[in-house]
Amino acid sequence: MRITIFGSGSGIPEIGKVQTCVGVELDGKMILLDVGEGASSSIAGSGIDVNMIEKIFISHTHADHFIGLPRLLQYFKWRNRTKPIEIYLPAKHIDAVEKFLAFLYIFRDRFDFEYKFLPLPEGEFFAIENLKMKLFPTKHLKKYKKYTELYGIETVSYGYLIEEVTNDGVNLKSFLFSSDLHSVDEVKDYLDGLDLLLIECSHIEIEDIIDVVSDFYIPRIILTHVSPDKDLTTMTEYARAKFDMNIQLAYDGMKIEL
Repeated sequence: MRITIFGSGSGIPEIGKVQTCVGVELDGKMILLDVGEGASSSIAGSGIDVNMIEKIFISHTHADHFIGLPRLLQYFKWRNRTKPIEIYLPAKHIDAVEKFLAFLYIFRDRFDFEYKFLPLPEGEFFAIENLKMKLFPTKHLKKYKKYTELYGIETVSYGYLIEEVTNDGVNLKSFLFSSDLHSVDEVKDYLDGLDLLLIECSHIEIEDIIDVVSDFYIPRIILTHVSPDKDLTTMTEYARAKFDMNIQLAYDGMKIEL
């Protein structure tokens, strides 16, 4: 399993940084987790064959996790994609996204490939063969609860727990991508046995991450989605020295082999 961080930026625009987008590749097939602004440029720069991207998952429709999707679809068209693709996102938002694309002059009948919007799956499921996923809810959007009925929006965001398994179901490798969180405690139940933790550090503090994660052995910890006003140097050095953590900062184009 190979993880590519196409976008490591936070919701605050930064020169030279793409917003959240993570690719997970296994046996020549890839899924994308979130598609923030600039994701298509990063994917184009990687040189990958766009036909290897099988599915896209959107944890929530904050712009820095979603707004790159229209341009990505246009990029697929420009690269002459013909293979169908499934795009999963919060169920209540599907109709709005369909209409939004039309206002961007993105029309299905002008594409040579089929794209299908589907609600985010519940429970465990296989995203592609031998790649098992589970989406876990977070309270990142709870401050919007009062707008639920007025606008018909979802107020639950999701993180991603992903496992590479054998044909017999034996777990080979596993990693967690938090997407956006309200609290580090929201990932605590999923940390045991991870090979990689990819965790955001914009809406939560590194001190809280270290406090929770230090109770577990995780071979590799990568901080992503870091606000540009945060200097994490001192605390990452502390985590390495005090707890022998293999902790580092994400960057665009970063590749991790598991």
